Parts: sequence; C-alpha cells; structure tokens
Amino acid sequence: MGTVKLYEKNAYTIEFPARVKQQKQTPNGFEVVLDRTAFYPTGGGQPFDTGWLNDVPVIDVIESQDVIVHILKSRLESDTVSGRVDWKRRFDHMQQHSGQHLLSACFEKIAGAGTVGFHLGSQFVYIDLNKPGLTQHHMAQAEELANKVVFDNIPIKTYFVEPEDLAGLPLRKPPAVRENIRIVEIDGFDYSPCGGTHPEYTGGIGLIKIRRWEKNRDNTRIEFVCGERALEDYRNKNQGINSISSLLSVRDFEAAAAVEKIVSDNKSLLKTIGQLKEDLCKLQADALIQKTTAVDGIKIVKLLFDSRPFEELRMLASAIASQKGCIALLCTTGEKNQIIASRAEDINTDMRKPFNSAMSQIGGRGGGNNRVVQGGFADPGNAQLALDTVHQGILEALRGR
Repeated sequence: MGTVKLYEKNAYTIEFPARVKQQKQTPNGFEVVLDRTAFYPTGGGQPFDTGWLNDVPVIDVIESQDVIVHILKSRLESDTVSGRVDWKRRFDHMQQHSGQHLLSACFEKIAGAGTVGFHLGSQFVYIDLNKPGLTQHHMAQAEELANKVVFDNIPIKTYFVEPEDLAGLPLRKPPAVRENIRIVEIDGFDYSPCGGTHPEYTGGIGLIKIRRWEKNRDNTRIEFVCGERALEDYRNKNQGINSISSLLSVRDFEAAAAVEKIVSDNKSLLKTIGQLKEDLCKLQADALIQKTTAVDGIKIVKLLFDSRPFEELRMLASAIASQKGCIALLCTTGEKNQIIASRAEDINTDMRKPFNSAMSQIGGRGGGNNRVVQGGFADPGNAQLALDTVHQGILEALRGR
C-alpha cells in the first residue's frame, strides 16, 4: 500500500502526525517513508515541498511507485513524527502552478495554442505553447482574461474520476496515468488532470504577469510570475524605474523616451569620436613618418605605448601603412600586452615570418596575413624585446628580398 497523500485532499494541510514505516541511510541522506504525509514530491512540473519532520530538515521529496520518500539531513530518533511543511514555499508553488493552469487555458481559448511544456523555476515560470508567431495582442488578451478570472475569485476544485468518466469532461489535455486520475477544475473554465497543490479559489493565485516571450524552436515560450512573485517583480521594477527617473530628472512615464534619446545621442557621439580618433591617427602617422629615417628607402615606425587601447594602435598602424614605403611596428602594455606589424602595399615582404619568430621567443601568440600581423604576450617586460626582435627580423627580410 502506498503513502496516504494528504496534499491531494487539502493543499492547506501543512502540519500532521505520522508513523515511520521505513528509514535508511543513503549517499543523499536519510530516506524516510511515512504512513501519511503532506509533503508534495517533485512531479508534474512542480518542485517538491521542504519543511521538517520532528525539526529535522526535509531537503527533498520523491515519489516511487505510489510511495512518498522524504530525504532528511539526519536520522529520525522516533517511530512517530510531527511533520511541518514550509508554507511560504508551498503557497508560492500553489500560486504559480494554478496560474499556469489558468494562463494555459486562456492561450488555448484566445489563440488556439496548446501547452506542450511547463517549468516552475525558483524565480520564473515558463510554458511552451505549440504555436509560433504569437503577438503582443495575444499576450495582452491572455493576461487580461487570466486576471479577470483571478479577480472573479471562482472555486478551484479537485476530485478523482474513473477512466470511463473522462469522456464527459472537456479536458484541456489527456491524463498521464490510467488510474487514480485527479482533476483540477477551475470552476467551469478549465479542466486538467493534475496531482499538484492549488488554492481553493482563483483569488489565491494573485496577479498574473507575463514578463517576456520568445520563439523556442517551433513553439512560443512564455515567462511569467504570479502572486507574491508578481509583487516582488513589480517592486523591483518600480524601484528601478524610480532610480532611472531620478537620475534623468524626468517622471517615471517619461523615462523610456529619455533613455531612447540618450542611446541615440550616444550612438551619434560614438560615431563622431570614432571619426575624430581616425583623423587624429592620420595626423599622428604623418608626424611619425616625417620624423623616421628611411633605411634602404623604407621607413619603419617603431613605438612602445603604455596602456593605449589596441583599437587605436590598429588605426595608427593602418594610417602609417597606407603611405608608400612605410611599415608600422607598434606595441602597447597594460591590462593586455599586444603588438601589431603592418606594411604598405608596395613593400613585397611577408610580415608573418619575423613576427611569428619573435612571438615564439617570448611565449606569445598571434596571426594575420602577409601584410598585417598582430598578437599578444603575458609578460609586459617582454614588450621591448618583442619590438626589437620583430624589427630585426623585418630588416633581415627586407635585405633578403
């Protein structure tokens, strides 16, 4: 005979006496089987209850062949126990699970979208609907209808039926079992086979709020929260929008437009800054080339910078190598130690060989093509050695052309 499941008859039963039928130690803890329990095991998309048996914490609850197994941190020292379910966790799961039933029913009525997946996470709840391309209009309609049913505070009934009685019920989905079939009915609105815990009335679900949705393969995944989670979600967002409004000196309903303007202005500024950096690099390249002495008609601009962004080094190297007879050999140290070598098109020398040779000597890595190569190394103390070694290799390559 299996365990008597008190939660099936009354989800509000959280304290109960029971007898210990079996107890054994396993690598996961102490497995305890009682004659009766109010602890819900993991199943049907709903996580397990936590709580205490004689003040010993219950850390997991599983069901095996109609027997409920409680996993405890330590051994029970009595054959009789007083069980206590963590009500905050239980009621949260009741709100989220019933909210899922209700929202799934609303999407089916409004968009003909059936629920093919359900996950009750520690922060958010997800359902997968077998209909891609759902729109903002669908979300608003389903959310509005679901909350109307909540505000109407209609009964949520639970009862067992025989298999032959199923044909007379407008079930949203078929049962996963062939016996002990339990129905959760949102009074005339939704009928679902389910073994989970639910409030007695829809008002107990609290506010239902869809947070986001996205395409998930051929389905649409809906992320939502109910009850206490919806309140916490609103509280966090309200605090966030108030902080943003204060920083921008605007009212809360003006914050989105103000942020959009900042983003637009920032993009424009970044574009302007990028152009100014490019112009500055061209001017700097001209000045450096003028100061550099040509060797065999080739000018090699060789410089070591401290913490200069590598993006700027690439722009400067490109500006130098854009002029005939010029080679850029630039290095920067700081958070990252990086080096780049770039040559003009009229110089017929493969930059990879001298560059790779230098990198191998200092334990660096890099790559590129015969005109431009770049890489990095760990020890900033090797920066000058890297520059000198690549420079010497380039000179030797030039003399051997």
